[in-house]
Amino acid sequence: MMNVAADGCTLDAEGALWVADFGGGRVVRGQNGRIVDEIQTSTGVFACALGGSDGRTLFLCTAPDFDPQVREVERAAELLAVRVDVPSVGGH
Repeated sequence: MMNVAADGCTLDAEGALWVADFGGGRVVRGQNGRIVDEIQTSTGVFACALGGSDGRTLFLCTAPDFDPQVREVERAAELLAVRVDVPSVGGH
């Protein structure tokens, strides 16, 4: 996958990899070396994980940056949840 500042990632049941792209403010789903899906956020994404009762909730850890001094003063991180079509490995 080109032009992805990869941070955290998670694998789905089809063998595709969801990758947190901090520099791009998004998560991308890659399969066979190509980006096949993308979810934009309004800030950087540091980690992602598939979960929920049916494994179809993609959780995104987001924040404007990773500077600990700035984050200590300004608490701007969020945990987002997005429904996706393909569940996690094992389905949940």
